[in-house]
Amino acid sequence: MRHSTQGRPTERIARIAFHDIHDDGLAISDDVALVTGHFARTLGADAWALTSTHEQGASRCLAADGLDDDSCAALVRIADRIDTGFKHHAPAPLWCDRLSTAHPASALVIPVPRTPGQPGAFVNLVFRSPDDDARGEIETRCRSEWPSVSAYFRLWEAARLAQRRTIGVETGLNLVAIGIVLLSGDGHIVFANDAARQLMDRQDGIREHRGQVQATDRVDAAALSTAIGYVLAQSGADGGADRLPLLMLHRESGPPLVTSFAALPHSDRSDDDGALLFFVDPGLDIHQLAEPVCKLFRLSRVETELTCLLASGQTLAAAAQALHVKLGTARGYLKQVFVKTGSNRQVDLVRLIFSNLIRASTHDHLHRR
Repeated sequence: MRHSTQGRPTERIARIAFHDIHDDGLAISDDVALVTGHFARTLGADAWALTSTHEQGASRCLAADGLDDDSCAALVRIADRIDTGFKHHAPAPLWCDRLSTAHPASALVIPVPRTPGQPGAFVNLVFRSPDDDARGEIETRCRSEWPSVSAYFRLWEAARLAQRRTIGVETGLNLVAIGIVLLSGDGHIVFANDAARQLMDRQDGIREHRGQVQATDRVDAAALSTAIGYVLAQSGADGGADRLPLLMLHRESGPPLVTSFAALPHSDRSDDDGALLFFVDPGLDIHQLAEPVCKLFRLSRVETELTCLLASGQTLAAAAQALHVKLGTARGYLKQVFVKTGSNRQVDLVRLIFSNLIRASTHDHLHRR
C-alpha cells in the first residue's frame, strides 16, 4: 500500500488527495504534505491523513495519502470523539483498530498542539495491523521524531489563527463605505477594502500604479505623493503626528474625494511601519457618516448639522444659508464646535471628523446590530 518515492518526489505529491485545500481560508500547502509524509515514512506507515475538527460540526480530512474516502471518514469520526473528550488539552497518541471494512488496518492518531478555542488537528499514521512489538517500536520512534514535527505544526497552527483574524478584519472593513488602504513602510499597497478597490478600478480620483496609490489628477498626484511620504515618515513614532494632511482629490465628475491619513504607531509585533489612507466620497450621505463622530463630542443638533455641512465641502456662508441662519449666528455655532472638539480652524475640524470617521461609524454600525 505504501508508495515508493525514491527518485520520484513529484509523483508522490501528485498522489496526495487534498480534500479541502483552504481549511477556513488558509491553504493546505505542499509543505504540510511533505512534513506529514516524511514523518509517516520515517515511522514506516503505509498511509497517512491529516484531519481537523470544528465545534460547528465541520470536521474534515484536510489531506491524505494512500487512503480511500471511507477510511478518511472513519479517521474524521475518530478525531471528533477524541476532541469531544479533550477540549482543554491534547491527549497522548493512541491506537485505533480497523478503520473500515475496505481498510482493516490500525491507525496511530497523534493530536497536534493547538491554541485554546481553535479547531483541533490530528496526524493519523496507518499501519497494516501491527502486533504489540511493532507498536512498541513505532511508539518509540514517534517519541523521538515527533518533537521536530510538532514544532512545525505549532507554526502552522499560528498561521491558521493569524489567517482567520486577517479574514475577519478584511470582512469587516469591506462592509464600510469609506475607502481604506493600508500601505507598507515603502508606500506599497498591502490591503485595500472593496470601496477603495472600486475607486481605483474606476480611476475615480485615485488609481493603482505599480502597486502604489496615485491620484488621477496630475497636480493632485504630486500632492498625494508628498502627503504619503510625510505620513510614512511619521509612522513608528510613539506619539504619531499631531497634524496630518487632509487632501481633496479631484475627479472627472462629482465632488472631490476627501482624503485623510493615519500613521501606524510603533508595534512590538511588527518591524514594518506603514500608514492608513481614508477616501471619503462626499456624494455619500455625510450626515449619516459623520453623525456618530459628532455624538462623541456631544455636539447639539444644530452644531452637528453645521459640522456635517462643512465636512461635505460647503463654506461657512453656504452652511449658514442652508441652516437658514445669519452668518454671525453660524460663526457662533462654529465657535462652540471648536470649544467642544478642541479645534481652532475649519480645516482642523474637518480633519478631526474624517480622522475619527472610520472608528465611530464602525462602532455605531456594530451597536445598531
